[in-house]
Amino acid sequence: MRRIYLTISIAVVCLSASWIFSQEGETREMTLHDFMEDHVELAEKKFKKGNKEPMKKILEAIPSLALPEDKEAWEKITTDALESEKYLSSCKACHSKFKKSYKKSYKKRLVSVPKAILDLK
Repeated sequence: MRRIYLTISIAVVCLSASWIFSQEGETREMTLHDFMEDHVELAEKKFKKGNKEPMKKILEAIPSLALPEDKEAWEKITTDALESEKYLSSCKACHSKFKKSYKKSYKKRLVSVPKAILDLK
């Protein structure tokens, strides 16, 4: 009987551990500045070469990285860009509107970026 309890306990621990480790890889923490430089700039280059998909996926995810007080404005900027298919206009609009607050609140702020966005090729 002890052997059955031990086997069940080990199985539960293994299943729990595998679930916990599988959840770790869904996001990656980095500064917003690093995300913009390393991933958004790459998506922008691909966009200019005709591959719109990476930029589209980033624009869909960007509002989730905003501070709560700015989220609505970020959503409006990205939604307008996605609807008009002028994706790069969102970059300029955001940079114009949030330039001061970016330097103060965002540049060094850690954000959890979905791994699916980071793996765009």
